Amino acid sequence: MKRLIYIIILILFVGCHSQIEDTPNSKEIVFVEKNEENQDLDFNLESLKADDKLIMASNIPKTLNPILNTDADIAQMLNLMFDTLINIEQDGSVSPNLAKYYTINYENNSVIVVLEDNIKWHDGTMLDAFDVVYSIQLLKETEDSIYHVNSRNMSYALALSSNTVQIFYNHSFSGVLQTLFFPVIPEHIYAKNVNSAPIGTGAYKLAFETPQKFISLISNEDYFKGKPNIPFIEVYYTPDNVTALAMFDRDKLDVVYTETMNWFKYDKNAKVYEIPLNKYEFIGINFDNKILRNINVRTALNCAIDKQNLINIYYLGKGVVSSTPISPNSYLYNGYEEKLTREMTQISLTKAGFTLENPLKLEMLINKDNQERLLVSEEIIKMYAEYGIIIIPEYVDEVTFNKRVYNKEYELFFGGWKFSYMPDFSFIFHSKSDNFINYVNKDMDLLLHNAFVAKEHELLEAYDQLQLYIQKELPYISLFFKYGALITDERISGEVFPLPLNIYNNIQLWTIE
Repeated sequence: MKRLIYIIILILFVGCHSQIEDTPNSKEIVFVEKNEENQDLDFNLESLKADDKLIMASNIPKTLNPILNTDADIAQMLNLMFDTLINIEQDGSVSPNLAKYYTINYENNSVIVVLEDNIKWHDGTMLDAFDVVYSIQLLKETEDSIYHVNSRNMSYALALSSNTVQIFYNHSFSGVLQTLFFPVIPEHIYAKNVNSAPIGTGAYKLAFETPQKFISLISNEDYFKGKPNIPFIEVYYTPDNVTALAMFDRDKLDVVYTETMNWFKYDKNAKVYEIPLNKYEFIGINFDNKILRNINVRTALNCAIDKQNLINIYYLGKGVVSSTPISPNSYLYNGYEEKLTREMTQISLTKAGFTLENPLKLEMLINKDNQERLLVSEEIIKMYAEYGIIIIPEYVDEVTFNKRVYNKEYELFFGGWKFSYMPDFSFIFHSKSDNFINYVNKDMDLLLHNAFVAKEHELLEAYDQLQLYIQKELPYISLFFKYGALITDERISGEVFPLPLNIYNNIQLWTIE
C-alpha cells in the first residue's frame, strides 16, 4: 500500500546572545512516497466508540515527561495532561494559561509571572512558583527538548512568593513573552524520578497505559478551567500520521490532525477546523547572480506568479498569500499588500532589458523528493512561461538539494521554512548570518535589529517598517503560508478551537452528540 513517509524537522530560533549569533539548523518538510505494506493499519481496538469516550491517536512516545519529549506530535497529546505557562494564539500572540499575569521589566531584562490561584496537580498538591523554577531548570538542561529553544536566553528564575516567579534573561528581545510557552511539571514528583508516571494540571489525567499500544485518560474533576464534558479519552499509539489518517478513514478515531495537502477531502463527511501555520513557502534568490541583483528582475519574478491560484489549485484555497515571511495571520502583520498586475511584470522585464526575443532565463533548484513542492513548481514554471520567462528546473534529491542550498550553488531554489513563534528573521536576511542567499544590506540589518530589540509599545511599528522594506527589496519571492487541520467525527461538537501548538485547546468544552 502506498503511504507517505514524513521527515519533519522543526526550525526553532531565537537570539540568545544577539539576533544573529544563534543561527539555527534548518531543514525542510520532505514528502517521500514509498510502496510498502503497512502492517500497522489493522488495529484491533480494544474498545469501540462510546457516548462518554473520545478516541484519538498519537505517535509512540519514548517518554511521557513533556519537558524530556522530543516529538511535536507527542507534545500535542501530552497537552491533555499538562498545561503550559501561557498559550500562543493562532496569530502568534500570547494569552494567559497557568500564568494569569506577566510583566516585562526592561531595566533588568526579566519577566515577572503571577500564577492562577488554587491550581491542583493530579495528585491533589497545589501548583506553586517553585514548580515553575524547577521546570525552567530542567528545560535548560534538556537540550533536545522541543521546548529547549524557549529557555536559551533565560539566565535563571526565582520564586518571589508561592505564586510569583521572576525569570531573568541574558538579553532583552521582542519575543520574550513567547518564551513562556513551555509545560510546567511538579517538582515534588519529577525531582525524584524524571520518568515518573505523568502528573500534570491538565484537563485529563492518567488512568493506565499499555506501553507501545495505548494510554487511557480520565477527566480531571479539579481542572482549573472547569470539569471536562467528556469523561474518558483513549489515545492509540501509531507509527505515523499516515496510519492515524487511515484509522480515521475507517471510523476508528474521533479526531485526527494533519498537515498534508489533501486534508480538505474531509469537508463533506467530517468537521474540519483550519489552523493557520507558520509554514512559509518561497523562492530563494542567489544575490551573487548579477541578473538577480536587478530589482526589476526580482519584481518581474514576483509579479508573474498568481499566488492565490497556486493555493486554489493545490490546496483548494486552504492557505494565505503573503508578500513577506510575516504571515497575514500574525499579530505583527502590517496589512499592506500591493496589487500585482500583468502590466507590472511586462514593464519590469522591459526595464531589466528582457524581451520575447531576449527572454529572461534562469535555473531553479527543486527537491524532487518533496512531492508537494514538485507539483507546485510545475505550475510556477508554467506561470513564468506565460510572460516569456524561461525557468529551467533542476530536479535533485533531498541531500543534494540541501547541500547545494547551503553551498549557494543555484540561481533560484524553491523552499520553505517552519518558523518559531518567537519572531526574529535575522537568520534569513541579516548580512552577518549565513542567510543562504548571499544577501548583504545594511538597511535591512538595521531594521532587523530594531525589530529584534523592540519593546512592547515599539513592536508593531518596528515590524511595519521591516515588512515594507522586504516588500520593496524582495530578498525572497514570497508565496504563501500553509494551513493544517484538526478533523473530527461529526458527533464531536462544543467549543472546538484548536491552536497551532495546542490542537486540543478548550477540550474541556468539547461534547459528544
